[in-house]
Amino acid sequence: MKLNYRYTIAYAVITFFVLSVGFAIVYAALSRSVTQATIGKLTHLNEVVAAQLRTGRNYAGHPARTNVQIGLLAAADTLAKEPIVREHNEWDATLQAEVATVRLTTYPRVGGQPYRITSRAAVVEPSDVYLTGLVLVFAWTFVFLLALVVILSELLSWRILRPFNATLRGIQQFQLSQQQPIDLRPSRTAEFNELNEFLVRMTARAQSDYQGLKEFSENASHELQTPIASIKAKIELLMDSDLAEPQLRTLAAMHDELERLAKINHSLTLLAKLEHYESAPDALTDLSQLVASTEMAFADLAEMKGLRTTQHLAPSVRVPLD
Repeated sequence: MKLNYRYTIAYAVITFFVLSVGFAIVYAALSRSVTQATIGKLTHLNEVVAAQLRTGRNYAGHPARTNVQIGLLAAADTLAKEPIVREHNEWDATLQAEVATVRLTTYPRVGGQPYRITSRAAVVEPSDVYLTGLVLVFAWTFVFLLALVVILSELLSWRILRPFNATLRGIQQFQLSQQQPIDLRPSRTAEFNELNEFLVRMTARAQSDYQGLKEFSENASHELQTPIASIKAKIELLMDSDLAEPQLRTLAAMHDELERLAKINHSLTLLAKLEHYESAPDALTDLSQLVASTEMAFADLAEMKGLRTTQHLAPSVRVPLD
């Protein structure tokens, strides 16, 4: 999964969580505001009733009379009482259902006489009117933010992560066998520049170590090949001579060990040739030096056989050898 897709999924989860919490907070605040508005209306209604009582008007014919109860308290009850608010469900005969109701009781004094005025009103629950609208608003907000994040993540990832993608391409195109340094473009982002500097140092060190190991394997395989062949030929020559059986067994064991060593060196030589061909297929070998070193290695064997070798080769002859 791409990095920008991970960012998009993480942002979508965070956005959904934040919107859910916001929805719960808005719903609770809306419910509280509706209740407070109902209490405010009942408070105003009780004040209107108390004012009519002070003016001596008859409140019995008021349209809100059915929702207001007026009681006369004892004259000895002179203590001021705080308004009482009660919220509970009551049976509504008109709706034939239980509805959330708020009752407000106040204790005004009219002409020195204490009264108890209790008014009630049904509370319009947000779930009945506003819940569907809130869900739609938050759902469309989430969809809009998610689409915006997807589009912006693609654009920003192309813009911001472009140096990082260039670094990835440089790493993919880099070859350890070549002597050219890794090609990394500079960036205006400090972290990407630090990454590029580290990669340049690391690849340069890897190239140096690889080159040293390659030269060692080539030199070792080349230097071991001639002595092994010379010793093997001398042992074979001794085995053809008139020797006792214990000596022949010793020479046979030495010959077998040299055969194993020759196979190992052959594998090492083949590996060096493959690496050499992969890195530089057009490289040339100094044939004059190779022939001279081979003749010197087999000089003792030729002398034992009574042979004499001569070479007719110009110096510094270079030919491609596979």
